[in-house]
Amino acid sequence: MKTKSVVFALLMACAPLAQGSDRIAQGLPFFDIVLYRPLGLIATVAGSAIFAATSPLTAFANISPPHDAFEIAAGMLVVAPAKFTFDRPLGVMFPDEDGEYRRH
Repeated sequence: MKTKSVVFALLMACAPLAQGSDRIAQGLPFFDIVLYRPLGLIATVAGSAIFAATSPLTAFANISPPHDAFEIAAGMLVVAPAKFTFDRPLGVMFPDEDGEYRRH
């Protein structure tokens, strides 16, 4: 019986209860701090290692025009997870059209 009440409480914390667009869901900051930020840090570290390991192959891809293979690889593997982890306001999960995380 206690397990059901704990599961119910967790589900209610996850439910988006915000009414306005400037408010965030009640359970979202908790999961943002406990789950999403650490996963973003892991993705940033893993992406940096993959970027370093594949740099010689990226150098070969950078030979032909438009010569932007390093920028694309760094953006996908390092910059995007780092922005998600460190540059994002609490509770904002998705970037705007220009790629920046803002609270509306």
